[in-house]
Amino acid sequence: MIVYLCWLTICSAVLYHWLAIYLKIKVAKFILKPGTMVLIIILAIYGSAFDSTFSRWVVLGLVLSLFGDVFLMMKEKWFVYGLASFLIAHLFYIVGFWRVFEMDITTLTSMLTGSVLFVFGICFFLFLSKPIKKNGGTKLSIAVAFYIAVISTMVWSACLVGIDILIFASLLFYISDAVLALNRFKKPFSNAENIVMSTYFTSQLLFAWSII
Repeated sequence: MIVYLCWLTICSAVLYHWLAIYLKIKVAKFILKPGTMVLIIILAIYGSAFDSTFSRWVVLGLVLSLFGDVFLMMKEKWFVYGLASFLIAHLFYIVGFWRVFEMDITTLTSMLTGSVLFVFGICFFLFLSKPIKKNGGTKLSIAVAFYIAVISTMVWSACLVGIDILIFASLLFYISDAVLALNRFKKPFSNAENIVMSTYFTSQLLFAWSII
């Protein structure tokens, strides 16, 4: 059953790219984008049976991500709600990492990873700060800055855990959001949605698979 759910999820993601992105069928986007996340959530719940603390935090993160997807598909005024939903999702992942796994923040690898993410986060925000402020003012700038800090912390926490599937999942989420931000605030480019959604769906599928 788990294998069938996994393949069904992959097929849904592929259909999204074909129908919603390439053929630009709007109704397909509204069905398949949240639909793929629903399948990932079902896979996570069925595969884990909520048999661990970490599985519950991951499922909560997936559910909040689903809310974020829905908000981002709506009108521009709902963007902040989508941002907030994904921010809470990352917080759930972070809590899951720190409550379940033993991590040492004093190692050289930990400090180097944290430093790289910190510097990159600041540089990325400064690179986008003018268009973000132009697009949504100071409030949006603060919200985006906080979001970058939280997702960077999520990636850092996954690296501290040291489990490959979680590291890849968190990095793919980071890439997805970075490309989305560049496309939205800096300069739109043709393959942006392909990159955003392929990395996003893969990331969430890996998070789900990590608890099965």
